[in-house]
Amino acid sequence: MKLVDFTVWGADGVVGTGEPLRVGVPLPKGVVRHASLLSLTAASKPLPLDVNATQYWPDGSVRWCLLDTLVPGNTNIGQAQQLITLQLGERKLTEHNIRVTERKDGSWHVDTGGCQFQVQGDELKVASIGEKSVVLGGAALHVDGVRVSTAQVEHSRWSSTLASARVTLTQFGVFRSVDVGIYCQFESVVSFHANSGRVNWQFTVHNPKAAIHEGGLWDLGDPASLMFSGLKMTCRLPDVGELQIQLEPESEWLSGVSQMDLVQASSGGNAWQSTNHVDCSGQVNLAFKGYQYTAGNEGQVGNRASPLLYANCGIGVYLDRFWQNFPKALYFAEHELVLDLFPELEGYEHELQPGESKTHHLRFDFTGDRDKCEQLRTPLQISFPPGYIENTACLQHFSTQHEALNSLIDMGLDPQLGFGAKREVIDEYGWRNFGDIFADHESLYLPDGKLYVSHYNNQYDPLYGFLRQYFVSGRREWLNLAEELAWHLVDIDIYNTREDRAEYNGGLFWHTDHYVDAFTSSHRTYSRQQQPDGQNVTQGGGPGAEHCYTHGLMLHYCLSGSERSRHAVLQLTDWITHFYEGTGTLIEWMLDFKVRMLPRIRYARDSGKILDHKYPFNRGVGNYINALLDSLAITNDRRYLQKAEKVILGTFNPLDEIEDRNLNDVESTWFYTIFLQAVVRYLEVKKQYGEQAGGEFIGIRDAFMKYANWMLEYEKPYLDQADILEYPNDTWVAQDLRKACLLFYASGYAPNSILRKRFESRASGLFSYVSETLTQSSTRHFSRILAILMQNHGVAGYFQQSREACDEIPPPSESEQVFESAYRTRAQIIFRAFIDFLNHLKNFSLRNELKWLSYRQRRVAGIYSRLYGNSTRKGDT
Repeated sequence: MKLVDFTVWGADGVVGTGEPLRVGVPLPKGVVRHASLLSLTAASKPLPLDVNATQYWPDGSVRWCLLDTLVPGNTNIGQAQQLITLQLGERKLTEHNIRVTERKDGSWHVDTGGCQFQVQGDELKVASIGEKSVVLGGAALHVDGVRVSTAQVEHSRWSSTLASARVTLTQFGVFRSVDVGIYCQFESVVSFHANSGRVNWQFTVHNPKAAIHEGGLWDLGDPASLMFSGLKMTCRLPDVGELQIQLEPESEWLSGVSQMDLVQASSGGNAWQSTNHVDCSGQVNLAFKGYQYTAGNEGQVGNRASPLLYANCGIGVYLDRFWQNFPKALYFAEHELVLDLFPELEGYEHELQPGESKTHHLRFDFTGDRDKCEQLRTPLQISFPPGYIENTACLQHFSTQHEALNSLIDMGLDPQLGFGAKREVIDEYGWRNFGDIFADHESLYLPDGKLYVSHYNNQYDPLYGFLRQYFVSGRREWLNLAEELAWHLVDIDIYNTREDRAEYNGGLFWHTDHYVDAFTSSHRTYSRQQQPDGQNVTQGGGPGAEHCYTHGLMLHYCLSGSERSRHAVLQLTDWITHFYEGTGTLIEWMLDFKVRMLPRIRYARDSGKILDHKYPFNRGVGNYINALLDSLAITNDRRYLQKAEKVILGTFNPLDEIEDRNLNDVESTWFYTIFLQAVVRYLEVKKQYGEQAGGEFIGIRDAFMKYANWMLEYEKPYLDQADILEYPNDTWVAQDLRKACLLFYASGYAPNSILRKRFESRASGLFSYVSETLTQSSTRHFSRILAILMQNHGVAGYFQQSREACDEIPPPSESEQVFESAYRTRAQIIFRAFIDFLNHLKNFSLRNELKWLSYRQRRVAGIYSRLYGNSTRKGDT
């Protein structure tokens, strides 16, 4: 049974012989019961295949599967694309083309059928086996130009020892030097491919420490930063003497190179000296524009190197996105090729901030064919039929129906105004910046020609938006943007530490603070140099729950198989859970009572009728629900769904009086729409589980419809009431799209056709207003506007396409469950708080209380260290 044909093509329309391919494929509900039943063919010939289910439908069938295969060659340029067929049926047993064998000395022998390799068990080294062997590895960290530590492997894990298409070795370890106080972690992921000499190497260096961040400020130069002068990886070649190098795509090959060095010191763009590149001193210390290449007595300069190397011994080497992740360097002399991931440059010191990582992607080819090595530059490209994606129903409200928003969203790829062009404005390049989005909307109120260096940090989940547009259009440009943003997010924007306070550990930093320059905060929001009001330093803070976006990361994992994206989803879910649920300490509870409960008791409008929900009615809780549902999707653990239900019912219910929400105060409450969108997603997930008759579903649906009916009667475009807005700009128009989306969904839950048509009409009117207004807007290309449009794309087309089907759905039954009212008297709230206080007192632990305080007060950190022997010193806030 054929499931789908998808197309594959390579650089210049040529697919090289036996190129590896890894791709995630969605599947319709109930069709594939076990991933082992899937097979791939090209031109009716079976392909080697390793397949793993990465996500399941509620009925246990496979929802997403990850395919590893080898695509047969296609050298006919006139036939640029190859058709690959995914089939369901009894798969014929295929050979295990890759075999991994452990040797007595602790090393591993890898036979791919095309090449043979030896992996040293306790070292970061891979050696090819043959007459002209090559050794990859020898990673070393340098401080002040002196090697202080080599990579020390602590744990290794093979994905498999027998595979048809691909095996992966993951190694974890450290760089450590007591003498100079150096400690950081690394992760090395090496992939071998069947019948191939291709080796892909992903290397991540990570500073696991917590930042000091005194005053909630996160400037470069933090005492816990890792400061170093270089990180090198050595490739030892046999006695062949010469290299060939191609500095830029389609440039000539430079042959007979016996000694050379190539340094990419900056982006080479017009804004290469942008203040985006300040160091901890606030200075831009980039050595020169672009790259410098020297070979013997000859040399040349250029702007943007993308070097491909070929050694006469038969090895090709390519560092992915070389110039974009500057500084980078390559050195070759005396049969040794040095891959300088962080090069040693005079007067330049690298700073890896606490909780920050950097991942480098390297590709090697050992086939001995220079022409084939050129395939290292451009991995295979894939596109799926949009109609197939729609039929799988794997993406919420995905539709092939044309929308008026499409032309607006397409501006994201515009050569002058799109996301690629935005990078050039502030030079959003360099190893820390590349992949992020320039937040150009923050400069709206500056005089012409003035700009803030401002980073977007995935607000409103453009990662999800990029991937969705890739599925809609099949255009590789969207996928490139998504991949680069995903790598940046996981490395830079997420605070990867376990050593700070619970509400910060593993969290996502906000975008740069509004209407100020990033200065030395880099991508960490708050700098001591920022004065939002022009006088006072920013109040500071840290990762916040209202900036938690997991859906794009979940989808990136499904499509790419990236374990780092999967881990990020679960990590962010743990973080936002700690943010809202707390750690259980008494002092934390008392602070929450003071900040959240006392104002509710003191300033409630009616002393006998106080709305007392546990969670705030805002976008942070909406993000919390989405994170729980994303973790449910990739783990199939129903506890995430149960928790989502509790959070929703702790935020609103059918007995709420909407006037108590003060929704007319737009500046303070507009984000309730984001919460309701998360509720809609929950309802759709429950429908997939076939649980529409349950009390939770019915109650939450009825609560949603109560608010949707209020929206139908009272909501209007934000700019119709511009006088109550602090910054009345066209971002508010884009946010109106959320209202249209909610009203479209409400039409599907309406109890009769008359009300359904009212919802549809109001939704369509708002949708038209947004598209027509933004089409005329001079700011329609702004990053924030495009991100909102992409995040909310597809709903109008989906409901226009499925309107007849919606009319056939029977009206929802009346709620049979009696919900406890969230209204309480002051006396009831105080009594419940007193009982809660007693419960916290019952579980009181001096150590836990001091530990909680130690993250916030320097003196307490010292006391905790003296009492319990390990310092948790963090900054004062």
